[in-house]
Amino acid sequence: MAADKYRHAEDEYFKLRGQFDTGRITQERFDEKLRALMIQDEQGRYWMLGADSGKWYFYDGAKWVQGEPYADTPTPAPPPVPLAAMPSSMPPASAPSTPPPASMPPARRGFPIAPFLIGLVVLALAVGAFLIFQNRDRLFVAQAPPQITPILPPTITRAPSPTAPVFVPTLAPITLSPLPTVAAATDVPTAVPPTAAPTTLPATSAPAVTVIVVTSAPSPTIELPTLLPTLTVAPTATLAAPSPTLVSASPTVAPTKTTLPTCPNGVCVTDLQFSPAAPKRNQDVTFTATFLNSTNEAKLYNWLILAYRQGQTKGFGESAAFNISIPPGVSKFAITYTVVKGPGGCESFYARAGWKVSAFEKYDFPNVSGDPATAYFDVCP
Repeated sequence: MAADKYRHAEDEYFKLRGQFDTGRITQERFDEKLRALMIQDEQGRYWMLGADSGKWYFYDGAKWVQGEPYADTPTPAPPPVPLAAMPSSMPPASAPSTPPPASMPPARRGFPIAPFLIGLVVLALAVGAFLIFQNRDRLFVAQAPPQITPILPPTITRAPSPTAPVFVPTLAPITLSPLPTVAAATDVPTAVPPTAAPTTLPATSAPAVTVIVVTSAPSPTIELPTLLPTLTVAPTATLAAPSPTLVSASPTVAPTKTTLPTCPNGVCVTDLQFSPAAPKRNQDVTFTATFLNSTNEAKLYNWLILAYRQGQTKGFGESAAFNISIPPGVSKFAITYTVVKGPGGCESFYARAGWKVSAFEKYDFPNVSGDPATAYFDVCP
């Protein structure tokens, strides 16, 4: 279909525009590739996309005029313009009424400019390929990617294990019965049955334990001969083994651990900030993305910043892509690049954090709710 070639040209324009804005191709290379997207319709008119505006213009034989190749009712067709009579200038960037700066060559000369341009391009490509081959050792030296320092979250400390109960034995005071009095040497001591003297521990915070102290009967007094003095042997007190007192230790309460939300795909961007707050043309803008990895392992991504004009879904430009390893939890990464180059007025944009699979496959990081994480801003002179 006729509309397909126009859509294809638009897709190629946005790719070239992104490469030019990120500095991967020069202005001359961008203009050269844009001229290759020129289309001739059935009425003989030449259509071309504006370098800055991205709108369609057709050449009416004297100047470039903004038009719409998808219109249902085509405008009256002017006489076909031969390719040799096409101007060497590009369509106007913002003012369609501005005529091309270079005058058109006379149509009667009929110089075969198309084969000449093709030969010139082939020659330039051959010379460029030869120069690249000669300097391949210097051009293709592997360069280390810029160091990106992730901003890691504070370390989460595990809760300490509960302290095991400690048994502290407590000794109860020992009470001894008074020694019995012996009346005479001939008296026969009477065995005294052992008595139990209950002793109660003083009240403490731990459960009270009663210790029973048993006092044995006194030993009998032995009468010695008259020549020796009487020796009285003190009774031996038998101590009962003290029962251990159980001291219950209060377990340490583990600190509360904040539960992280779960991302739809395991990794998402919860916040996207930019600096400075009022970016200007030809000025570097730093975009800082807050990543959330809800998995238990680090994830590798080739991430970048994608810029769009507000109200449009086609990409305006993109930053260079960098390989990063996103650790589990919350981390931050930043990219700095110039969003808009060249003169002009104020324009409204929005940016998203994404990752790059190939030159034609780029995806946006979602936030926790599943929508793309987006930052809106204006760029002024």
